[in-house]
Amino acid sequence: MAVPVLGGCSSDAGYCNQLDETEAAFTALRETSIIAEGTDTLEQRYDAFEDEAEELIDAAGDEFAEESSAVEASLEQVNASIEAAANLDLGTAAEQIGPALESLVSSSQELFDAVTTACE
Repeated sequence: MAVPVLGGCSSDAGYCNQLDETEAAFTALRETSIIAEGTDTLEQRYDAFEDEAEELIDAAGDEFAEESSAVEASLEQVNASIEAAANLDLGTAAEQIGPALESLVSSSQELFDAVTTACE
């Protein structure tokens, strides 16, 4: 008995199933206010997003290699920024982490767009 598949997503494309969870973790991270919530909350949400992003990247394999590489590089930048800002006042921390987060937002959105298109 054949299993119906929605849109262009093959039954083997586990990344289609992972996309929603990754986007939810991304939204939580993106909406974090460093000044209001602190770097500990940012780090927790970063860790959650990193885990979900790695799941998505692993599920996608080589299909989205360029987008995945950009997200991985951005994740490394954000992680380094968070570690460097750990002992700074929140305003300075936000200034230092901001550019890395912007890069992560951009690269993540490109990956999400590519996956969404493939899963339609």
